[in-house]
Amino acid sequence: MDVTTAISIAISIAAFVLSSIALWQTHFAKFKVICSTGNLQFKIYPFQHNKERWYIPSVDIPITITNVGARAGKILGLRIRINYIDVQVPKNYEFFNPQWDVDYRIYNPISDKRFEWFDKAIIGEWMPFTVLPKQTVTKHLIFESRWDKPIIQENINFELEVYISSTRKWKKVAKWQGYLTSEVWSETIDSMASFIIREASSDAIDLEDRPNLTDLHNQIRGEYLILKGDSDKTSSYFGSSSKKTKNRKKS
Repeated sequence: MDVTTAISIAISIAAFVLSSIALWQTHFAKFKVICSTGNLQFKIYPFQHNKERWYIPSVDIPITITNVGARAGKILGLRIRINYIDVQVPKNYEFFNPQWDVDYRIYNPISDKRFEWFDKAIIGEWMPFTVLPKQTVTKHLIFESRWDKPIIQENINFELEVYISSTRKWKKVAKWQGYLTSEVWSETIDSMASFIIREASSDAIDLEDRPNLTDLHNQIRGEYLILKGDSDKTSSYFGSSSKKTKNRKKS
């Protein structure tokens, strides 16, 4: 066999392998998802009936799920694993289960008014859903549980886990690190405040090259000429002032 024939055979084999891989990825690759999440918002809703008192801890998260496989599949489960990492027991965790998919634009301004957002912001109750090949699904989900007593912990890990039809196993896809001190608990209960936690992986973005904007702007600043009469304006909106200046007649 001469060199030319050997090269031709090698090229043909390589082309066959590459085309087979491409065919597999586009037609036969199993259901596989990539999940992206945003900030986690945590609230506590206090309840009381006669002498009984309890609390509903509530977590809401924006979630985007993309199917990078070639076959449709189902998201069978989502949950938040709450790890109390300072508690020295074998199973130092609990789960918050998904309850509702909400319209965040409506939910967020009234999130402290539980019964109001029940009526206005809920799109639907949680249920498993299908993701088609190459499709992206976005939801804003609320996960909740019940506490009969206040929970105070200095270190808490919130982990989002997903259960899909192709693997039938729970897989961690995102993590947030928070805390619930006595001060935070009191503020959350007394004022119905919420606190927001960034996803842990977002803190790993390299910010070493962030400039000192004060020094930079001192070097490149210019002098702003205040036209006569502008100093008397009460409006602080620059667009409004500039529009009036633009239409000012020359003297």
